[in-house]
Amino acid sequence: MRKGNKKWFSAILALSLSAVTALGCSSGNTSEPASSPPANSSAPSSQPSASNDKKIEIKIAHVLAEDVTQHKMFLKLKELLEERSSGRFAVEIFPNAQMGGEREITESVQMGSITISAPSVGQLSNFSEALKVFDLPFIFKDKETAYKVLDGEVGTELLKGLESSGFIGLGFGENGWRQLTTKNGPITSPDQIQGIKLRTMEVPLHMAFWKEIGASPTPLAFTEVFSALSQGVVDGEENPLQLIYSMKFHEPNKYITMTSHIYDTEPLVINKGFMESLSAEDQQIIRDSAKEAIGYLRDLNKEVDDMYREKLTSEGAVITDLTPEQQQVWVEKVKPIYSKYADEVGRETLIKVLEAAENTVALDSLK
Repeated sequence: MRKGNKKWFSAILALSLSAVTALGCSSGNTSEPASSPPANSSAPSSQPSASNDKKIEIKIAHVLAEDVTQHKMFLKLKELLEERSSGRFAVEIFPNAQMGGEREITESVQMGSITISAPSVGQLSNFSEALKVFDLPFIFKDKETAYKVLDGEVGTELLKGLESSGFIGLGFGENGWRQLTTKNGPITSPDQIQGIKLRTMEVPLHMAFWKEIGASPTPLAFTEVFSALSQGVVDGEENPLQLIYSMKFHEPNKYITMTSHIYDTEPLVINKGFMESLSAEDQQIIRDSAKEAIGYLRDLNKEVDDMYREKLTSEGAVITDLTPEQQQVWVEKVKPIYSKYADEVGRETLIKVLEAAENTVALDSLK
């Protein structure tokens, strides 16, 4: 080989060895994997955070005005859910029957197009017969007794019955004691209500109760009540004081009798499919927040009847309180209803509730 060729060959060989060495170094172990992001990148965290998680939308709907305590309960629930989820939950509230009447809203929660609501127990009893027990009159003597029953073992068992219909019960809210309103003068005795056309909820046992009393019950949606009273379609209705005031029922019906015939509880319910789609952590956030919101509602309601009595009276309503003797006449009048409908609501369930409520009058009627 010529001398020039030898030099050329040596140069080529040296370059080749350098290339092999470089390749060997790049394919070996390094201090950082090739897939590692640059030091200033935002790598995904193993813990979920509001900044990189998709928002979970929650729709809450009800039929009431924004000045009532139920709406304030939902505002508290929204605050708690969004805060405790670090913003993962995005809650929107639709009051004033924007999403339909109570029946439509309840069915929408069942289907999942609305996430949460708090229908009257009378509406929910269409989905779980065990809840019909609270459609019967004069079950509880006071709110403390109601809370003891609803928050205890009996109440928990009754909420479980909603799960087969697509709901999960988060606890018992409240609408308060239902009172009677009429247009033609104070009513203190069941005898005075004979034949009066009375708007009731679309609940069979409510209608049965008023028939037992002697009235002529007329079921109407809540959104139709004011016009029905104003136009004389019905002569009276029954609702808690704050709803009577907020919906202005006292304008066509100025006479209010404090019958306190039904403690109107409102179970807070959530769509079952939605709830079960969440992590265990988020499910617990919802349960804890619901419990706190219900406690907030009950605190708000402690003074609400006195406040609305004053407001109603100042606007011309005439409020009549029943004496204990007068109240007992109403209680005695409806005693046959317990045995008549015991099998429909579930005799065993009814007895459990009455025993927990220490309601000896109603229990005696079942013997």
